Amino acid sequence: MSLKLYSESALIAELGHRLREHRLRRNMLQQELATKAGISVSALKKLESDGKVTLENFMKVVFALRLEKEMMNLFDAPPLTIAQVEAMRTETRQRATRRKIKSSSGSGNG
Repeated sequence: MSLKLYSESALIAELGHRLREHRLRRNMLQQELATKAGISVSALKKLESDGKVTLENFMKVVFALRLEKEMMNLFDAPPLTIAQVEAMRTETRQRATRRKIKSSSGSGNG
């Protein structure tokens, strides 16, 4: 897997292009997918060209293409190592305990 750095707009566009590839692999016309997703053809064209659609329309297309499992794995946290689990078990000190300040009673040093 290659490391690519994306800007926000480039990443959004890339996601739209990937959905287009899934549609084409299924040999679906834009009209078919738009109807199945319940969105307009123009919204689908916008999604596939630059990715700029509402999150709701994006998800409608994802479900219409049956890619919801892939979405569920999108932000999975990586598994913890044993060291990380052990570190979570130990209490971390939030702050030092408050000490009482001894007041001098005017008796002096002696």
